[in-house]
Amino acid sequence: MVLNYGSGHLSIQGETLFWKGQEFHNAMSKRMFDMLQEDMPIDPLVAFMENLMENPSFRSVNELYGFLEKNNLPITPDGHFLAYKKVRDDYKDCHSGKFDNSVGKVCEMERNQVNDNPNQTCSAGLHFCSQNYLGHFGGERVMILKINPRDVVSIPTDYDFSKGRCCRYEVIGEV
Repeated sequence: MVLNYGSGHLSIQGETLFWKGQEFHNAMSKRMFDMLQEDMPIDPLVAFMENLMENPSFRSVNELYGFLEKNNLPITPDGHFLAYKKVRDDYKDCHSGKFDNSVGKVCEMERNQVNDNPNQTCSAGLHFCSQNYLGHFGGERVMILKINPRDVVSIPTDYDFSKGRCCRYEVIGEV
């Protein structure tokens, strides 16, 4: 039996997941199979994968889902994910003070201005993190971000892979 999902790029044949005809094996494909066996809908994961495959970074495509799973960050029905960010009391970012992180704002910068080296731990980019990382960073307010997987540039290796850098996010709430 062949099952096709989303825009038709994702198909499952037996125990094998294919993206545009190529076999795809990672933590996300395993999770999809587990969910299908439990009769759970996989539509959010399919939407996530469609967004993720628009990301030009090989590393981001292969590592992002594992980061989300490890840090218990949820995927939204439209295939984005939620993460956190600490900001100043006036909602500006703690580093430059230039980005307004009020609810409803979209922060973005050129992708090629975001450091893609995961071994450079504190560097250029729009930062996001897991709940576990919040205690390691200053700031008075904790914001909830909605991030499209295509916009993730790197997941730094420090702090046990609990933070990341992207080129765009939307602020959707405050904790």
